[in-house]
Formats: sequence, C-alpha cells, structure tokens
Amino acid sequence: MPPKGVDAAAREAMTHKIAQRIKSMLQPGQDPVAAARQIEAKCFDSAKDAQDYERKVEKRLAKAAKALEASQRPSMSEPSDTAPLEKKQALARKRSREDSEVVQEAKRPRSSDSARDLLREHGATLEWWRAAPAVIGRRLRAIIDAATAAGSVGDEARTWASDALQKVDKIEKRATSLHKQLEARSGNLSELPGYCTKLKEWKADLEAKLGKRAPQWAPSSIGEAAVESWCDVATNDVAGALRARLGACVGAISQDALGAYRVECPRDSFTATLRLQTSNGQVTRAWVTTVRSGERSPASSYDFWRRVGDEATEAADKCVKKAGGSTLGTVARLLVAIPLFRDALASTAAARHKASVERSAPRVPDFARAARLLERERVRAS
Repeated sequence: MPPKGVDAAAREAMTHKIAQRIKSMLQPGQDPVAAARQIEAKCFDSAKDAQDYERKVEKRLAKAAKALEASQRPSMSEPSDTAPLEKKQALARKRSREDSEVVQEAKRPRSSDSARDLLREHGATLEWWRAAPAVIGRRLRAIIDAATAAGSVGDEARTWASDALQKVDKIEKRATSLHKQLEARSGNLSELPGYCTKLKEWKADLEAKLGKRAPQWAPSSIGEAAVESWCDVATNDVAGALRARLGACVGAISQDALGAYRVECPRDSFTATLRLQTSNGQVTRAWVTTVRSGERSPASSYDFWRRVGDEATEAADKCVKKAGGSTLGTVARLLVAIPLFRDALASTAAARHKASVERSAPRVPDFARAARLLERERVRAS
C-alpha cells in the first residue's frame, strides 16, 4: 500500500534529490538518475507515510556513503605505495607461505580417504581373522583332541595347534579393533598398512600349515582324510581308531555278527557297509555297499549309490594289498575311496541318464514313409 502524503510530484522531487547526492558516489559511466530511481522505489514500497518515506531515503543514502568511505579506506593487508620495501617483502613472503600451506593441505590425503583405501584393500583379511576363532579355531581344537588321543605320536601336531589357537584368539581381538577404527575413520592410520600386510602373510602361512596337518588329524570330509600315515597299525578297536582320527567325518560305527562294518559318514551324506573276508586274522577280500544317508533301498538315489559301491568293490583288492591285510587299513582306505568314486560317477551321471532315456524312449512312427511304401505296393499290385 503506497505511503500517505507521497504523490507523483513528491516522488519525482525525491528522485532528483537522491541523484544529486549519489552522483559523486558512482563509478564513471553509471547513470545517477537510474540508480536514484531504484533507491526511491525501494523506499516508497516499504514506507508507511511521508515521514517514514524520507527517513528510509536518508538511511539508504547514509549507508551508501558509509560503504563508499570503507571502499576508499586503505586496506590493512595491502601496503600502500609509500610503505617501506621491507614491509612489502614481508607481506609477500607471508602470502607465499600461506598459499604453499593451502596447496599442501589440499594435496595431503585425508584420514577418511586413507581408511577407505585400507578397508578396500585389507577388509577381507580383517574379516577372515575376526571369524577365525569360530572357523579355524574349531579345526585347531579338533587337531588338539586327535593328537592328544594319539599319544606321543601327536606331540608335534598338538603343540603347533595349541600355539596357533592362542595366536588366532589374540589376532582376532586386534583385527576387530582395527576394523572398528577404520570404519570410524579415527586414530593414527600411518602404521596400519604394514600391520595389515603382516596379517595377510600370517593368514597365508596358517592356511598352508593347516592344509598340511588337517587332512591327517582333523579332515573336513572323508575324501580329504590322509589315512596312509596312521591306518597301517595293528589294533582290535577299529571303530575307536576311526573315531579318533576322522572325528566328525564319521558318525555311528557298528559291526554285525558276521564281522561287517557299518559306518555312517554324515559330512559326505552316505552310509557304507564293508564286508570283510579274513584268513588267519588277515583280510583277503572286501565288498562294499553304499546308500545315501537317511534313505533305504530302493530309493531315488539307490541306483547311483549301488554303482558307487560296485566301483569301490572293484578297487577293494588294491586297498587290501596296500593295507597288508590289516583290518583298519582296509576299512580306512575303502572309506576314503568311496567319495572319490562318488565324485567320478556324479560327473558322468548326466550323460548316462541322457543315454538311458534315449534308449528307453519309444520310437515315433514315420507315417509318411509308411504311406509311400503302401502306395508302392498298391502300384505293383495293379
């Protein structure tokens, strides 16, 4: 709403007055009338009455004069032309030093960038060590138990596994702390790359040594077990020896009245029945039958596991010969051979199934050929 008591003539007079006062404030080439009209228009739009209108104009003119005075005042950071040469040189050196610090700060990697790079490069190694007590620790404890049960023969393996287990627990805490530090982007990160590299080297060394000892003392499956080093010993407790060295790879082990061993292998998902023919306490022949764990013949996979048992039976003579007639050696070698034959037959099962389907598929009659033959016979008869 326009202010009361301010008409067009008063506005024109005020514009002329503003132009006269700001003429000395403007840069060469600027139109004082246009600048005055802008100032007058802003004051007119915001004023309530004639007095408020004049007060706002004076306030804007005073503000413009103050700004002009500040722009003309010599800067404290800019030496005047008459300043001593030493002052100019000192100011130049200060600016150069400040510019150099700004450049170096821009080039210096930020801690967040370094932490992100370390996580990208070593995050998998840190996660491996954080999970090691649950995964690797379980296998190390299995080695300790098996080596302890073996007596003096397992002293070396037991000592190594005990030391490795302590190291795993210690490094797991450190790896967890480092992972939290990198996620928070906090702390001194300068020493972490070297330590993370050591963690990667320790991981590779532990995996290599574990891969060498685990098959002998704590295999993860029957097929991985290295039985050659311990199965050729004379013992009457075959089931106890298998449980001690194969651990969780074997479940229930029983022997029937005829001397046949029934061994459950839950990790490999099969149950094997080993029938042995002995003479003078020595094994002379062996037969193997296998079924899938939890199934009774006939079942969906009965034919496949029957083939596995047949293959193992064909290789039984070699196992008996290597074992020198030892019951434990024969049984252990046959158990290890079963997963090998299973994997070999599984790789060709699809091709055999396809060939069997093709052989058993009914032939589709060729009606066109039959029609041609009938037509030919009809022509001959006529």
